[in-house]
Amino acid sequence: MREAFDAFNRGDFKTFGSFLAADIVWHVGGHHPLSGDYRGRSAVLEYCTKAFELTKGTLRGEPLDIMTSDRHAGVFNRITGQRVGRRLDAVLAQALTFDADGRWTEYWALADEQDEVNAFWSAAG
Repeated sequence: MREAFDAFNRGDFKTFGSFLAADIVWHVGGHHPLSGDYRGRSAVLEYCTKAFELTKGTLRGEPLDIMTSDRHAGVFNRITGQRVGRRLDAVLAQALTFDADGRWTEYWALADEQDEVNAFWSAAG
């Protein structure tokens, strides 16, 4: 889990993608332009690349707590970033499922301050 988050923070989406199952489903909650379901590794990596580009590489996750089993993980992840004069600082409760090889097959996130997350991603820029 930490290796995957580290790769994301570096913008190393090739390595990050190696942690994702080919048929992953990635659920992005909220009401903003990036909200929705992303299906498949390519779609998830496009989403991650876009989020990283919109923040000019400032988007970061700092896992506060990680709980895992062979099939599931729960993560409290502090997400920060900057874009168009706005700052994001939110804690996401993230849930993941794994396949038999340990790759991520499904992902959900719930923000502690969803209105702030919506405003951050909805800001014109």
